[in-house]
Amino acid sequence: MKLNWNPNKTPQALKSALRLLAEEYPLHEATGSGSVNLTFAPGSGKICGIRNAGSEICITGGSTAAQLRAVGSAMSDLLINGAVIEESCPFSTIGIMLDCSRNAVMNVAHVKQWLRRLALLGYNQVMLYTEDTYEIPGEPRFGYQRGRYSQAELRELDTYATGLGMELVGCIQTLAHLEQILRWGEYQAIKDYESTSLVGEPKTYELIGKMLDAVGGALRTRRIHIGMDEAWALGRGAYLDKHGARRKFDIFNEHLAAVVKLCKERGLKPMIWSDMYFAMGSPSHGYYDTACVIPPDVVAEIPKEVQLVYWDYYHNDAAFYRDWIGRHRAMGYEPVMASGVWTWSQLWYNRKLTEANAGACLDACRSEGLKEVFFTMWGDDGAYCDFDSALAGLAWAAECAYASKKPDEKRLVARFAAVCGADYAAVLKACELTENCSAALIWDDPIIGIFSNEGFPPKDWPSLAEIGQRFAKLAKELIGFAGQNSAGDLDHARLLAEVLARKIDLRVRLVAGYDSRDNAALMAVGKDALVLAESFEKLEASWRRGWMRRNKPQGYEVIQLRLAQQAIRHRELARRIDEFLKGTISAMPELDERMREAKGMGGGWRFLASGSVSI
Repeated sequence: MKLNWNPNKTPQALKSALRLLAEEYPLHEATGSGSVNLTFAPGSGKICGIRNAGSEICITGGSTAAQLRAVGSAMSDLLINGAVIEESCPFSTIGIMLDCSRNAVMNVAHVKQWLRRLALLGYNQVMLYTEDTYEIPGEPRFGYQRGRYSQAELRELDTYATGLGMELVGCIQTLAHLEQILRWGEYQAIKDYESTSLVGEPKTYELIGKMLDAVGGALRTRRIHIGMDEAWALGRGAYLDKHGARRKFDIFNEHLAAVVKLCKERGLKPMIWSDMYFAMGSPSHGYYDTACVIPPDVVAEIPKEVQLVYWDYYHNDAAFYRDWIGRHRAMGYEPVMASGVWTWSQLWYNRKLTEANAGACLDACRSEGLKEVFFTMWGDDGAYCDFDSALAGLAWAAECAYASKKPDEKRLVARFAAVCGADYAAVLKACELTENCSAALIWDDPIIGIFSNEGFPPKDWPSLAEIGQRFAKLAKELIGFAGQNSAGDLDHARLLAEVLARKIDLRVRLVAGYDSRDNAALMAVGKDALVLAESFEKLEASWRRGWMRRNKPQGYEVIQLRLAQQAIRHRELARRIDEFLKGTISAMPELDERMREAKGMGGGWRFLASGSVSI
């Protein structure tokens, strides 16, 4: 629908946003008559009303974020003549955190597209999670060959976000998760352990000061997320050699106080992940251990200037979230809630986990009166997810946040089509890619088969053969959505399903043929392995197309290496079978050596590519 808006009758806060949105959407700045005119008027309270009066759609009241969401409603053709929609959001902040540290650094143009879409969905905050993927003047090794954002790029994105009424918040790391920088020789003096910086070392704080200057100087907001999560090795490496054993709580608070002091000197308002306090107080060292106890003297030493961010993507029970919100409040802090739209260790957005866990989280936050919520999207294990598919999850989460009761499915589908240019049902159909550990199956070595041997089948899962059949069925069903790629590349999803189905089928036939010494079956497997090797090369071309559209080029080499490994290992499988059938070898030790029911096995690529240490 073509929508006109009159700059003389539009609030100043919306003018720049509408002009930026017009880069992609049919919003026209005009003073004359048009097919449909948007008008804006002040209103009372937090309710944003949208009314269709024929040739005019009137948006009344609400925050800037709610009014821009209302523009999305108008674009969605949701209002028949005379219809009224009223929405309100109980959260003052509804944001996202985008992982830019696990190889995929979204390029500036694509971030801008996301910002436009997020604004029309009703979001008002974006965090870019950058462990070392941002430029620090005078530190050329920081983010070297990692696709880091330059200072100019951060300023450009900040200006764009501000124009859309959104806060762009830097999220960095100032304690752990720094393995990518600590591996370089220049930073050995500030290294405690593999990924943890050395507390108490002056050079550590010199670098952190530069981090804060780089991010704080590029972004308008004075808020900054300084990380400090999952520092499991804190005080156990060089720190132990230098200072001896100390209580982790004390080391952590000492470091936090020093970093907060640096923030205050720069006028920055820090927030940190809260997990270390709970994990350090847990007998099992777990974040979500109900037996955890945080000593009063430790709580007393936490700087009052810091905000605690409670991250939790794993519970589907609202009562658990309410309990943990209460535990944060008992410490004297009103937490910021970080839920998750599941993208990590996934080939596609995981709808089931997101809706179950984030849904329960939002219910708890609403009932507890929490005011700040954001949704993380991580890239663990190499950021191989098609992150655009997560827009479906973000659209759903926004619908939950703005809805007084259950989300209106009709509105969600219409808004998604208008804002993201995609078929919501089609994106959800491709969510079937996330079932039964598809990522682990695609990285599993075709001969050694660590995951195929040990990971399958859990008692409540289908057989491996049936899982392959399900992916084959999905591949056929996705054919009908060819060419759609504005919120996830459905051609890529179809190819993934097809390759998964064929790879699983090949594995099932290989094991059966080898165990029964069925030479004819093995010969057929060898031929099909060569065909599948070519399929992985086609898959690489598809993967590259999406990566280069969304991200900076650095980091894609990891995906290429993994896919090239699959291609050459399937060719090796054909060679091994040929040698076995010719009698050159009497057995295939890789297939003879199988274990079941492995305990604590990781599902990431580095656990599955080999049993050797070379990787």
